[in-house]
Amino acid sequence: MVVKRIPLIIRQNISYSLKMAAKREASPSIQLRDTNGFRMKRQALDKQTLTAYEQLGGSDAADKSVIEGKTIEEEESEGAAYIIDGRLRRVKPYYFTYLTYCKLRWRDRKLIDIFVDEFRDRSAEYYKKAISEGQVTLNKKPANLDSIVKNGDLISHRTYRREPPVSSREIKIVFENEKIIAIDKPSGIPVHPTGRYRYNTITKIFEHEFGKTVHPCNRLDRLTSGLMFLGKTSKGADEFVSQIRDRNVRKEYLARVKGNFPLEEITVDQPLRTVAHKLGLNRIDLVDGKEAKTHFKRVSYDPKSNTSIVKCMPFTGRTHQIRVHLQYLGHPIANDPIYSNEFVWGKNLGKDNEGSTEEIIDRLDKIGKERSSSSWFHPDEDGEVLTGQICDVSGMPIYSDPGDNDLDLWLHAYKYEAADKSWAYKTEYPEWALSSSREFMELAVELADKCGETRTQFNVGAVLVKDGEILSTGHSREIPGNTHAEQCALEKYFEKTGERSVPVGTEIYTTMEPCTLRLSGNEPCADRILKTSIKTCFVGVAEPDIFVKDNSCFKKFSDNNIEYIHIPGYEEECLRIAKKGHDK
Repeated sequence: MVVKRIPLIIRQNISYSLKMAAKREASPSIQLRDTNGFRMKRQALDKQTLTAYEQLGGSDAADKSVIEGKTIEEEESEGAAYIIDGRLRRVKPYYFTYLTYCKLRWRDRKLIDIFVDEFRDRSAEYYKKAISEGQVTLNKKPANLDSIVKNGDLISHRTYRREPPVSSREIKIVFENEKIIAIDKPSGIPVHPTGRYRYNTITKIFEHEFGKTVHPCNRLDRLTSGLMFLGKTSKGADEFVSQIRDRNVRKEYLARVKGNFPLEEITVDQPLRTVAHKLGLNRIDLVDGKEAKTHFKRVSYDPKSNTSIVKCMPFTGRTHQIRVHLQYLGHPIANDPIYSNEFVWGKNLGKDNEGSTEEIIDRLDKIGKERSSSSWFHPDEDGEVLTGQICDVSGMPIYSDPGDNDLDLWLHAYKYEAADKSWAYKTEYPEWALSSSREFMELAVELADKCGETRTQFNVGAVLVKDGEILSTGHSREIPGNTHAEQCALEKYFEKTGERSVPVGTEIYTTMEPCTLRLSGNEPCADRILKTSIKTCFVGVAEPDIFVKDNSCFKKFSDNNIEYIHIPGYEEECLRIAKKGHDK
């Protein structure tokens, strides 16, 4: 277990904050910005200058643990620390003063109704008790159960927070320049402070562990992993956000779904609506839903687990769009704790938008409280649930640690590309999308090792697979002549079947990237593959320049709608075998 103290990092120094606050008082309409040009929320600035003591009524405050003179931000930062505990990142409990100004949808509503309707993590009884005991104020004055929230009102609520643990997986930086940072976000970490999460978020981890203030340019759900862009300056963020907003960015996601996904490409064009904000539940709604369109293409199928890897290309950006459209098709993400949860949706898991919204909301509201989450792939209920214990400081119920269904979702933002091809970023395939394919790559490595030693030629192995069944294998020079592995595997299959074709859905595994140039005059292996129905090619290592200069297989395959997938971990072995005998 590693404890990492959270340093007190204030984006702006106090004198700057006071100066900006003075400007705001003089001109309430002024837009506050930090030194990187980002707009600052009023409450973010207030936390640097205001104290909980003042907000809760000073000497008349009902909460006697507040310290006079200590800012809200100082109190929060001093009380918290990161704890890396195996697969979990924890935050020590700390005092937190919730500050927010009245939102448009809150105007002229009772304060207690807002708390109960908007915030799921505490019960109505808790909020009633907190308001009754003077822990909630409106404009520095104690609220009561009849308080009405008006435009411009400042709501303060001090509490002792126990943040849920999140995944301790590494946040990998894919690319960084002076404007943006592209990261590979792990599953199970929220992007920015929301709900019960504050320090256990991407933006706060960057602030307190990396010393960088960043703002998200694209949003990923807490459970979704993959490519995410963080603005280092407002200009850099605005440029990127505008491209996404104007739909000038092509996005590709990967999902591992239930069942054998169809071989033909599918487009779902069904409108979506958020039917329960507090639960984050979205459904297809043909009347009031917003436009939503997603294109799907199967990459591979594993009969052992009865799951498929699917490439998902959303044309719109609705909340949970990919998850709901896959559920509609009857192929929900296999470990989705919401949309492939049989307790919530029944045996058909919501296929064709089946089920009563009211009943679904009622059952989903029990998850994480009365029942732990479950999914089609992990049907055992494990993870976060109310333990029955009560925190002796806050009086709040204590939750158990999250489990697999709470931390992982097999949905990954894989690639973002500008419509004009001026830039493109991608991550590696996640391990859950490759695990079932490793046995075939390892077989290809064994085949390559069967090749004899040579001083000038190279040793490669290849395997043809359809729905988990091996159709044919080959290795370099297995057929007489200067033959390549892919060529041998294909020719052996053609000879066995008597036809010059392979079944639709066939995948090819090869230890080395298929060649696009043959000095011997033979047809390049990439061109041979293009003549078949193969749409997925797994490679152990991209062909280095010592073999063929500027091998353009990746581009050729991409241009012809063939998935080119690198399976990491075999590079050294593939290269060692490929050059066996070259040192003699």
